[in-house]
Amino acid sequence: MDNWLYTEVLKEDDLRVPTFARQSTINWMKALRFEIINEHGSSTKEQFESCLRHFKAVYPKKLVPLNSSYIFESLYSSLTGSLSLQSSAKNFCKESWVLPSAIVSWYYSVYFSALSMFGSTGQSVDDNHASVYRAFGSNLSDQMPHPLNMKATHVKNEEYSSLFPQYPEASSFSLSKTFPETEESAKGMILEYLSGNAKYYTWLTKDRILKKADFSDFRTKIAKEERNRRLPKTVAFMHCAFRYRGKANYRDGIYLTYGKASADETKEFLEDMKVVSQFAFIAALALAHRSPLKTEVVKFLEDVDKNLKGVDCMSSDECFWRVL
Repeated sequence: MDNWLYTEVLKEDDLRVPTFARQSTINWMKALRFEIINEHGSSTKEQFESCLRHFKAVYPKKLVPLNSSYIFESLYSSLTGSLSLQSSAKNFCKESWVLPSAIVSWYYSVYFSALSMFGSTGQSVDDNHASVYRAFGSNLSDQMPHPLNMKATHVKNEEYSSLFPQYPEASSFSLSKTFPETEESAKGMILEYLSGNAKYYTWLTKDRILKKADFSDFRTKIAKEERNRRLPKTVAFMHCAFRYRGKANYRDGIYLTYGKASADETKEFLEDMKVVSQFAFIAALALAHRSPLKTEVVKFLEDVDKNLKGVDCMSSDECFWRVL
């Protein structure tokens, strides 16, 4: 029987739309990669210099970082996650079954970049996913380079306004379409994904309230007030990243590996994730360099060159952290 597993899945959840699930997952990463290169350059050295200029502008005063071990251990974990993606992009072509675990590597690479950036700006955050994505949205998002500064802001009731601070005129573009590789579509797809996540976190908040509260819907005034009080004020990049990982492992993971079509997209998807994770690492490295840790950044990069196991087998192009 063709697509037996999909038929079985639909028996439990007939709202699944596999084509959209796969296309939106792939297109969000394509759009992020496009915007990163378009805004900051194709090489990590160009991106580092661009991020450094950005952080000098948004953090004109001297930063007071946390201890350097926290910052650089997080950076190192971000680096190894990104290197895992680099190896996958190099060695796999059509092996779609690597994609769910690759998305996990991507997520933890950007997660540890965020932890490092908290440290560079002197902020202590609990090491758990919810604390990180909430604090990122509240305390880091506005200072991030494009497109990591995407933000959906709560307006009223269940309404959010999604935008790029530097490009407020950008509007949504359907994630279900083929990505035409234009600035308009790239920004639009990222905003569409952001808006979808704002709706998801709204649903999640409401679901948690209903499970614990004494009311069964949000028709009453007291229910609406409780909903509005608990809705996130901001949904940002790390909110999207956390859900991206979750979808790949649970609800939408099957569509990355199941079916006959689109197997050739695997290598390109891995390349896209590699570029985005590298940029997150480079941004965190630039922020550490902007803080009073320039000397430590140099020592860190030299130490990676010396002590990263397997570095001797890598080409110069693969050693993307060499930006100084």
